[in-house]
Amino acid sequence: MPFGYKIIDGAVAIEPEKADLVRKIFNDFISGSSLNQMAKALTDMKVSNANGKPSWNHGSIGKILSNCKYTGNDFYPAIIPEEVFNTANKIREEKNARLGRNVNYYANGIASTYPFSGRLICGECGSVFKRYTEHHDRNKKCNWKCKRYIVDNRVCCKSSVVDDKQLEAGFIQIINRVMEIPEMIEKRPAVNAVAESAELRRIKFQISSGLGQNGLKSSEMAQLLFKRAVEQYRVSHVDDFEYKTRRLKAVLEKYKPIKAFDEALFKATIKSITVEITGQLRFELINGVMMSTSYNLRGKGGKTHGDGTKNSIGNPCKSGL
Repeated sequence: MPFGYKIIDGAVAIEPEKADLVRKIFNDFISGSSLNQMAKALTDMKVSNANGKPSWNHGSIGKILSNCKYTGNDFYPAIIPEEVFNTANKIREEKNARLGRNVNYYANGIASTYPFSGRLICGECGSVFKRYTEHHDRNKKCNWKCKRYIVDNRVCCKSSVVDDKQLEAGFIQIINRVMEIPEMIEKRPAVNAVAESAELRRIKFQISSGLGQNGLKSSEMAQLLFKRAVEQYRVSHVDDFEYKTRRLKAVLEKYKPIKAFDEALFKATIKSITVEITGQLRFELINGVMMSTSYNLRGKGGKTHGDGTKNSIGNPCKSGL
């Protein structure tokens, strides 16, 4: 849960004291306080952060300032007005541009400026793709390849290689199809039954054994039942299809068919892209709906696979759910 909220009777509610602190962080930043100054002050006052620890840094303050949930939506009640959020983030953008900083507000540096970072999945091993640059004389080309392609100087994954242009062209094609046939996003994907984890099976076995002749103490049984609930919750999935579909529709209503790659639209609509070695890009929309298109698969001697066109993306007629 974002700092300032809690769950009451299954619904998100505001924690008054923490919400006041969120408002103070926004107001102090707009008034000129730096992230480091606010972090030091909160740490000195031993105020607990989102993890319950009295330790703050510029990254934890930055996450609060960049979290649009504080302006309110279907799940989260508003803590600050939208204009306050926009003002604070405009100041941050201007400050970073003035100082020539990378727009990365996270202290651990995980976030990236590349729109495809963390969203490209290898269809062979399930690992994420990493971006790297090839240099040929004066030319350079940026490609994406599975991070497990080479491990300890050995080829561990024979996944495909794609570049930014192929991914951008694939997105343009997919999102324009969705705009042309909006009913596509309303087709609820099949939900597979969640397989029991090894830990859950172990706990269940302990419970069933404890119900036998050598019964466990009530306190021991209560602990096992609690552990079972925790593990069941961990492997469960939230059915948020209707909510995510409404969000997707709201985004698409603001756009017309596009001819160029739109990073904001991509981030608002696409959850992941699976790169298949067969020459397919499988786009997962934020509500779980899957759509596919083909791309030219590189091979020895420059041989490509797909529809044989000169474009980096396949025939639009070959795309499908």
